[in-house]
Amino acid sequence: MPLPLRDFVQQVLIENERAGKIHRAVLRAWKATVEKYPERARWRRKSTFRGLFWEEAVRELATLTETDPDFKLVGHRDTASFIIEQSVLFRFKHANVALATANYPTPEAMDFDRHDVDLYGYQGMQRAELCYVLNEFETDIVWVGIAASADGNHLWKIELADDGVVPAQTELPFDAEEEEESDPAKLARIKKAQPERKDAKRKSDGET
Repeated sequence: MPLPLRDFVQQVLIENERAGKIHRAVLRAWKATVEKYPERARWRRKSTFRGLFWEEAVRELATLTETDPDFKLVGHRDTASFIIEQSVLFRFKHANVALATANYPTPEAMDFDRHDVDLYGYQGMQRAELCYVLNEFETDIVWVGIAASADGNHLWKIELADDGVVPAQTELPFDAEEEEESDPAKLARIKKAQPERKDAKRKSDGET
């Protein structure tokens, strides 16, 4: 089974405007769940609300199968996943800012992360996770996207928005690439542009 390929998965998401539809489905589910459970702030277990949100999100995502014959819902092991174009299998998960899901490293999560193993009776699927990241108070979603990993190591991410796939940065700010590799907590954040360095400005003005 091959490792999930970012370009391939991105193309699958772009086709039939799936990226935007998925993003809107997740936000609809979040809004509906928040409205149904206004008392959630008093709950002691945050995972309770996440479970209810998962149910609503899977229900919303399942509606996409009605207009997209290559977008399918599959049930297995008391959970559910989605398959697109018989090639990409993803499941819906809460993740932290490093795009790590809370249930890792359970046996099933470890198997999902091992791409030399076929799961759920499906062969040759590229597996990834549709992740949502919450703010520090867990009152709103700050990031939605597809993330892939292998053996616990982050491979790549694709951010989604209402209008489709968010373009990846082509020009990274000063030392941003090195900073991202060394600090996984910034994987799900959009980097802010670095202020212009004074020495660079002097050179551009003709100073030495």
